Amino acid sequence: MRYLAFFRGINVGGKNIVKMKELRELFTELGFVNVRSYIQSGNLLFTSDKELNELSKLVTDAFVKKFGFSVPIIYRTKSEMLSMVQSLPFTVEELAEVESSDSQIAHLYVYFSGKEIAEQELSYAGERAVVRSKNIYYLTEKNIRLSKLTSQLNRLSDELTARNWKTILKLVDLLNE
Repeated sequence: MRYLAFFRGINVGGKNIVKMKELRELFTELGFVNVRSYIQSGNLLFTSDKELNELSKLVTDAFVKKFGFSVPIIYRTKSEMLSMVQSLPFTVEELAEVESSDSQIAHLYVYFSGKEIAEQELSYAGERAVVRSKNIYYLTEKNIRLSKLTSQLNRLSDELTARNWKTILKLVDLLNE
């Protein structure tokens, strides 16, 4: 099965530095194949015949042993990623409206959770979030660093990591190769 691993909090602000080459090597040593990384924020694609629970424990233990610290790792299968992209809850008009506010920043993100979250919608001046299963779709008119809503989102799960939509689409393309 083709998997995508999202590592939370590595290579951010000079903390928890992990070279992607070393991470790819670790996954290869663990017996995974077709291992590939995308950018430095901890996105790793790989193929395994192991079940999620088994590979999750294997990766977590090996990661701590090799790098000396622990971070949350969120997994998605190829089919889960394809479904997530197809289930985008925002209209083309909503996306165009926020893009027009500032075309230089990312406006659409998905927060990935390791566990189910109750479906709900949250909003705050110029920001909107839609929770679907283990994904939170987040749309904002402004820079995410100025968000008032993200602190609420982070309270929904202690295992969240976010990626912008451009990165997500690239990862889906890589999963399809």
